[in-house]
Amino acid sequence: MCIERMINLMISVSKYRTEYNKDKKAFYVHTDEALNCPFCDCAELIKKGWRRRKLLMLIGTLIVLLIRRVKCKNCGRIHHVLPSTIVPYKRYDAETIEKIIEGNSDDTCCEESAINRIKAWWAELCFYILIIAPVIMEKRQAQVKPETKLTEIVRILANAHLWPGTRSVLVPG
Repeated sequence: MCIERMINLMISVSKYRTEYNKDKKAFYVHTDEALNCPFCDCAELIKKGWRRRKLLMLIGTLIVLLIRRVKCKNCGRIHHVLPSTIVPYKRYDAETIEKIIEGNSDDTCCEESAINRIKAWWAELCFYILIIAPVIMEKRQAQVKPETKLTEIVRILANAHLWPGTRSVLVPG
């Protein structure tokens, strides 16, 4: 099996709504945005169910989101439709991570070790952004810099199929 098929692909959306389900004790995330496959740019995506995702909010509240899964009719890849509050592969919401990046970690519920990991991750991500900036410009006609807002960086990289899935992706040469 091709390793690319095993990677979870994602589509980041900024326009979404949540709907609480008492039975599942979780929030369904719905979007009305037109979605395209970030890999092949096909606009025909079929709904394929939901996936549970835990998220720690700024004030320390743990919520469970039910994330829509969609399958591309063209390439057959399955994607997760993530709201802009989620930073892929991170347990904290985007607002918490932004506070830490800006140096306002006192306003968060994070332990010192988590703060240090997030700061180290951000330094690596900034390096990665600088390397792939020309690719993003070519692929999506979007400019992204380390000073760009985190939610916008996530959206651009995820929707261009350039979000680094593992730490090893961020290690140079």
